[in-house]
Amino acid sequence: MKLEKFIIKNFRGYTEQKVEFTDFTTFVGINDAGKSTILEALDIFFKNSKIERSDRKIGSIEDVELTAYFSDLPNSIVLETVPTTFDEEYLTLKDIDANEYFVLKQKYSGESLKLSEFIVSTFPTNESVQDIHTLKINELKKKFPDIIPNVDKRVSTEIRKVALKNAAESSNLDTIEISINSKGPLKDISSVIYSNLPIYQLFKADRSNNDGDSEIQDPINAIIKLSLTQPHIQQQLESVSKDIENSVKRITDTTVNMLQDMSPSLASDLDANFKTPNWSSVFKFSLDTNSGIPLNKRGSGVRRLILLNFFRSEAKRKLDGAAKESSHNLDIIYAFEEPETAQHPKFQKMLIDSFKTISESKQAQVFITTHSPSIAQIVPKDGIRLIKNDNNHVNILANKEAISGVIDQLGILPNIKLYPDQIECAVFVEGPTDIKFFEYIYNMLSTKTDLEKEKTIFVSGGGTSIVDAVNLRFVKQLRLKKKIMIVDGDNSGKKDVARLDENDEVTTIQLRLSTIEFYLPYNDVKQAFSNRPQIPFSITEEEWTSGEDQYKLKDKQKSVIKKLGLYSKFKFEDLRQDIKTELLEIINIIDRD
Repeated sequence: MKLEKFIIKNFRGYTEQKVEFTDFTTFVGINDAGKSTILEALDIFFKNSKIERSDRKIGSIEDVELTAYFSDLPNSIVLETVPTTFDEEYLTLKDIDANEYFVLKQKYSGESLKLSEFIVSTFPTNESVQDIHTLKINELKKKFPDIIPNVDKRVSTEIRKVALKNAAESSNLDTIEISINSKGPLKDISSVIYSNLPIYQLFKADRSNNDGDSEIQDPINAIIKLSLTQPHIQQQLESVSKDIENSVKRITDTTVNMLQDMSPSLASDLDANFKTPNWSSVFKFSLDTNSGIPLNKRGSGVRRLILLNFFRSEAKRKLDGAAKESSHNLDIIYAFEEPETAQHPKFQKMLIDSFKTISESKQAQVFITTHSPSIAQIVPKDGIRLIKNDNNHVNILANKEAISGVIDQLGILPNIKLYPDQIECAVFVEGPTDIKFFEYIYNMLSTKTDLEKEKTIFVSGGGTSIVDAVNLRFVKQLRLKKKIMIVDGDNSGKKDVARLDENDEVTTIQLRLSTIEFYLPYNDVKQAFSNRPQIPFSITEEEWTSGEDQYKLKDKQKSVIKKLGLYSKFKFEDLRQDIKTELLEIINIIDRD
């Protein structure tokens, strides 16, 4: 399950705000704008920490509400040993675009902030099924005798599924809140819910950093305890313990026998009592450096770097352990406050590259906060969120508005290499996904060295603005040896070529197929939609091979393959021979002196 949206109401500085998440979400804002508040509210939502009275918005007596929207729901859940789904139980919320979410709302009420939890779902309005999830099996059989003749009446899940489907067909659907605080059947559902939610791991910026801190020792101790539970280690420890006990007993017996000659009364009062050791407290672990400098005396940046990786290791351990105990793959959310703190720019980039790799996993999301212009420039743009606090009213901006605001707030300058010895060739393509595709292909197929490859850049022009980008003054000032423009094989690509100024000295390449998506392996694209019936993919392989305009992917379909990273994850050997040949020709043109 992936966290898509999170609504914060009446929590600290937030009256009510919706946060939209991507696989890699970056929160930017001035100090005390409310960046960390979002991550800490999530920590409370996932029950890693407790809400405090001071967390309620100042001056308010209203409930605090935390509501999370999850997508990528499990294909199956098990209730009473019976496979079912959230959808079959009518425990999902469908929006106007037919997107389906699992929505869990937490309300903290009264002076004590008592917790109550609800599933927000699209549910049948038929009166007969209201509160159906609270009914025990005898109550279900008594209430629905006419519609369950062919159902296994020994299992309430089977009765409930039939009753809900029947009610949905005979009535309208509406949005309701289903309380999961009750005992009985709802207790089982609540357990299933929390076993499917992502694991959330928050790393705060203001923790102290030495190898004795609990945030280091806790995962180490947990790993030690986990290791001690392995059968072969237990057997070895029991054997060692028995050997030591026998050895000690032999020595104490000899000592007591000797004592008999000197003090019989004292000797008769002694008895060897061997206690089995608590092995988890016996084994101690610390990090020592080869230079002999204790870790807690190393620079704060070094300690924080090690601590960050300890944290990642612990989160992975939890994920692996949970996956072994479950029939499905659990997801994980890594949340980091200001990962750039006390880090050299080189390590900042390494950390962000690591976070990007983590976020590209189907099972992981990464959320960070930052004040760093250099980090804001290299994180995925679609996940940038700007937190603005104007007169105690917090707004969360996204998309172009967020990017524009971040540029102004952090003073980001254009990231352009201005020296002729840095860039020799600029390749202008249609958009960001084309950049991903051609950079991937270029790095794979070019015979140049890595240093030589760095002198070729791929620039996004965004459709017809490619021509405008080529004509920009700064591009001309680079005095490039070569400028290449790659356009789609459709009519719009032909128009781009026709608009070029002869003085631009641009080599143009028009693709044979109408868009870059047709250059992806058909089976990879088809597989991307196999578990997404709400976004159908009905193009045949023959139609895909033709690469004609009429078979182009729709925007929603493109967003799916973009999210899955297909533009830079396919295998070259899976491409058709005609496409391999065309791409090799393009790379040769780029590399030709």
